[in-house]
Amino acid sequence: MRQLAMLLLLCSTFASRADLLDAMKAYENKDFTKAAQEFAALLPLANEQAAFNLGAMAANAEGQSRDLVKALAYFEFAASREHPSAKTMADKIRSKLSEAEQQQAGALLAQLQQQVRVKDKAKPELMALFGSDRKAIKRIAPEYPKDAAARGLFGSVIMRLLVNEQGDVEAVDVLNAFPKDVFDRAAIRALKRWKYEPGNSKFISRVMLTFNIGDIDHRKVEQLVSQHNMWQYAALGSPAHQNALAHILDLARNQSDYTQFIDDSLPPALGPITADLVKNGKVVSKELQLPEGFTHDAFVTLDDQAVVLAVHDNNAEHQAKLTAQLLGKRLTTEQVPAGFYKLQNQDGDKSPRLLSAQRIPQTYSDSYWLEQAARGGSIEAQRALAALEPQWEMYLLEQQDPVVQSWAGTALILGGQKAEGEKLLDAAIAKGHATAKELKAAL
Repeated sequence: MRQLAMLLLLCSTFASRADLLDAMKAYENKDFTKAAQEFAALLPLANEQAAFNLGAMAANAEGQSRDLVKALAYFEFAASREHPSAKTMADKIRSKLSEAEQQQAGALLAQLQQQVRVKDKAKPELMALFGSDRKAIKRIAPEYPKDAAARGLFGSVIMRLLVNEQGDVEAVDVLNAFPKDVFDRAAIRALKRWKYEPGNSKFISRVMLTFNIGDIDHRKVEQLVSQHNMWQYAALGSPAHQNALAHILDLARNQSDYTQFIDDSLPPALGPITADLVKNGKVVSKELQLPEGFTHDAFVTLDDQAVVLAVHDNNAEHQAKLTAQLLGKRLTTEQVPAGFYKLQNQDGDKSPRLLSAQRIPQTYSDSYWLEQAARGGSIEAQRALAALEPQWEMYLLEQQDPVVQSWAGTALILGGQKAEGEKLLDAAIAKGHATAKELKAAL
C-alpha cells in the first residue's frame, strides 16, 4: 500500500466523495481507525481491494491487535472476488492457524459474504427490462461549449429521461459525465429537444451523448490518459480515475462501432490506447444470409468461404444459443478473408452488416472500469449502473440516494404503484433534488 503516496498527490483534481481513495488516504496518514471504517464500508460492494487491505491491517496489527483469524477471513473474501494476491496470502496464514481457528475464520467469512449487497452483474434479460421499443425519431445534436472547444476537450454525458405519450422529453437527469460539469448543460438542452415515437404511456430511457470535434485521435486520447496517469491509478484502485477511464474507453469504442470483443481469457493490459482501438469498424459485407428470425449481434470466426467456425460470447447461455443458430452457416457469398468479425444486426435502421473485429482484454473495456469505480464507491458510476442493473438500483435505494429515488419512484408510478412511487419522489424532493420536482409534476 506504500506505492499509493504519489497517487494521493495526483488524484486531488478527481476527488469527489468518500470512497476507496479516501480510505487509502487515511491509511497513508496512519489514521488506521478511519481507514478500517472506510474499507469496511466498501465490503457491501464486494470490493476486493478493500477486503485485502483489511486483511493486511489485521495481519500487521495496524490500529488493532494482530488477528490472523480475521486476516484469513478478509483474504479469502478478497480471493473470492479474484484479487490477484489474496489467495497466496490466505494460504500462508491458513498454515499458521489451528483447525478451530480456521473454522472461526470460515464463520467470519460467511458473515462478510452476507453483507454483500451488490453481487455479480445482472443478467442481460434483467437489464432489458429497463429499455423501451420506442425509438428516437428526431435527435438534436448538442451545441459544443465554446470554452471546451477552445481547449480541445472531448467527453460524454450519461442521462436518464422521461418521455411522454406524445414522444416529448419531459425530464432529464445527468447520472455520470466526463469531464464533470463541462458538457452537462449542453447535453440536457439538446436531449430535451429530442422527439420519440408516440405511444400509449410515458416511459423511462437512458441516453449517452458524446462530445468530440471530428474523429477521436488516439494520440490525443493517450496523451490525456498519460497526463493523468489513468491506467496506473485506475489499477491502484482510484474510483475517480476508473470512472474517467470508463468514459474515455467508451468514447473510443463507440467511434469504432464497438467492434472489439472483450475476451476474458486474455491477460490484463494497461494501455496504450492505439489507433486500432478508435478506428471506424471496416464493413466487409452488407450482403448477408442470416437464419430466419435472427436479430442478434455476434462475434464470429469465419473461414475463407465465410462459414462460421466459432461464435464468441462471454455468456455461456448466449453463446450456446447463438452457436446453435450460426455454426456452419455461410454468412455471405461475397469474398471475405478468413478471420474474426462482428455481425452487427441491431444498429437502428441500418441493414445487417459484417465488420472486421478484434479481441481486447477486459481492462480495455469501459464496462470493466465502470464496475470497478462503482464498487470503489463512485456515486456517479453507481448511478450509471443503477439505470441498467436492478441490483445497483436496490443498493442505492437502501442508501437513500435522491437521484435513484426519483427514477425508481417514477417507475413505480408508471407501473401503477402511485402511493409507493410518490413516497420516493417526495423523499428525493426533501433532499433538494430538482429533477424529482419535474418528474412529479409530469406524472
